[in-house]
Amino acid sequence: MRYKFAEVIEKIARKDDKTVFLTGDLGFHAFEKLRDNLGERFINAGVAEHNMVTAASGMAYAGLKPWIYSIAPFVTIKVLEEIRNDICLPGYNVKIVGLGGGYDYGIAGPTHHVLNDVAIMMSLPHLKIYTPGFVEDLENIINKIYKDKSPAYLRLTKAEKNDIPISSYAAVRRITHGEKLTVVVFGSIINRVLPAILHLKKNMVDLWLVSEFPLLIPKELFDSIKKTRMVCVVEEHVQTGGLGHHFNQVLLENKISFKHFIHLYAKGYISHRYGSRDFYLRESGLDKETIAKTIESLI
Repeated sequence: MRYKFAEVIEKIARKDDKTVFLTGDLGFHAFEKLRDNLGERFINAGVAEHNMVTAASGMAYAGLKPWIYSIAPFVTIKVLEEIRNDICLPGYNVKIVGLGGGYDYGIAGPTHHVLNDVAIMMSLPHLKIYTPGFVEDLENIINKIYKDKSPAYLRLTKAEKNDIPISSYAAVRRITHGEKLTVVVFGSIINRVLPAILHLKKNMVDLWLVSEFPLLIPKELFDSIKKTRMVCVVEEHVQTGGLGHHFNQVLLENKISFKHFIHLYAKGYISHRYGSRDFYLRESGLDKETIAKTIESLI
């Protein structure tokens, strides 16, 4: 998604000379055009993410509109104290962009993965989280983030080809209609869920995609659960503090009952071996085949 991201940020920066872009020594073969067009507003902060966060907060205090970019764990877990103290507590207009949500960096291993970023970032004041499911969503999301004055965290992953028509962007939206099972998916793991249900009969799975936190659940999703009474949540994030926990809390608060609530989530590093993203997804039961078996067992 970084190529599309760079394209949209460049459009914004051309129109708004207060937009500043800081990268933690990343962007090779993706940000060269952005760098050339932004000039001194493109800053390579080096492998110094703590400094980058604090510098961005100072820029925001001075009236600029900084975006900071790095591998997702390096702009969340690594710099949590600076984000909390320098950005979120004062509510500064800083946009945090992390590439490689979940197991996206594959063979680079746990140091480059981030499985608990939503849990961590949702604990911070004023911050909003955005997790595009499809690269086609990115322009709408970035423009929405830009217009909002709140701090924001954008969780990017590698773009995956999608040949299925999708509805227009919304924070929580229906992807397919169904009457037997309600499936709620967080972010880009939707690209494993969609192939898992294509072979099923029509009108079986009511599939929803969540792309923003805090959660604002539409009435139609509540109605779906009331009808199916079967819920399956899928996310490339640990169980604690992810979509499953937040969604379950919302259902309880709204007194929505269900017969079954199944949660498919990232289970960490079961075999303690290195591998591709698909390897880690299989270990966690988040691969297309295991998702398909789980859904079939519920309908």
